[in-house]
Amino acid sequence: MDKNLKKLKKILYEVNDINNASQVLGWDQATYMPVKGAEARARQMATLGKLAHQKFSSKKIAKLLKKLEPLEKDLDYNSNEASLIRVTRKDYEKATKIPAKFLEEFSTHASATYQLWIEARAEDNFDMVADNLAKTLDYSRKMASYFPHEHIADPLIDTSDEGMTVSVLRPLFADLRKELVPLVEAVVAQEAADDSCVKQFYPQDKQLDFSMMMAEAYGYDKKRGRLDLTHHPFMTNFAIDDVRITTRVNENDISDAIFSTLHETGHALYELGVSHDLDRTLLAGGTSSGVHESQSRLWENQIGRSKDLWQYYYPKLQEAFPEQLQQYNLDDYYQAINKVSRSLIRTDADELTY
Repeated sequence: MDKNLKKLKKILYEVNDINNASQVLGWDQATYMPVKGAEARARQMATLGKLAHQKFSSKKIAKLLKKLEPLEKDLDYNSNEASLIRVTRKDYEKATKIPAKFLEEFSTHASATYQLWIEARAEDNFDMVADNLAKTLDYSRKMASYFPHEHIADPLIDTSDEGMTVSVLRPLFADLRKELVPLVEAVVAQEAADDSCVKQFYPQDKQLDFSMMMAEAYGYDKKRGRLDLTHHPFMTNFAIDDVRITTRVNENDISDAIFSTLHETGHALYELGVSHDLDRTLLAGGTSSGVHESQSRLWENQIGRSKDLWQYYYPKLQEAFPEQLQQYNLDDYYQAINKVSRSLIRTDADELTY
């Protein structure tokens, strides 16, 4: 291996390890951390973020990238080595535009706001977190201001979906709206599907067992991950062989846990499929948030809400919950899990209103 590429990888490995340590703290905050640990956790994550940023935005990276230019030209464009140099250069140019102090402040604020949101959610009190959310928008606008842009949201979108802009998305959303709104109106005008079969009391432990069984059947490997409870389901990964999923349980609606778990399993399967050759580098992980979401919603909805799938799993669900489901057949359940209804909560939205 080229000596300069080897030096670059060594730094990138260290940055990756620091970032993943911060990810572990974030996962813990969302799952097991005691409430009073929030203030210290915000400081810890901000410190790790600052260290990672300082290491990644150092002049050492710039010098190595300059020295690697001849090698990059000789390499196949799609090779792992050329791709790593190219992506590192792009991310380095972005990182050096953002002041470390700003990132530290934003990280501290974001962590504190997350904990406050949990408390506000439990009390159904938006005012508790409103000021913090407004400040989050201020921080986001400040972040965008460090980059040239046509629309203030463009740099923020670019961090998740490279090259995507508001000018591209608006016509796309307009076309979707043109078709979807009349379709939603037509559906909700009909008699609503009866979803009483899913809206009964289902014990939490049994819901988690069934959800995990389905995740494993999809291909999720418990030796490379785990399932835990949280307030807002997410997938996170600290390495290619440590990809974790979370879910939430509503004991009066079994569909919440099942489909949240299947959604996060879709994200996890994408990450678990990454080549070990890319581990600890900027090339690991999903291509974009858009592609990532396509995988999660494929497994959650196109497959997860299909009749074909439940022809196999509904008898197992009935076996797990005989008292709740013995009087309902497959069609009853299929209609219930595909019911269309408007909701202000994004994660509760169906395919039409999402």
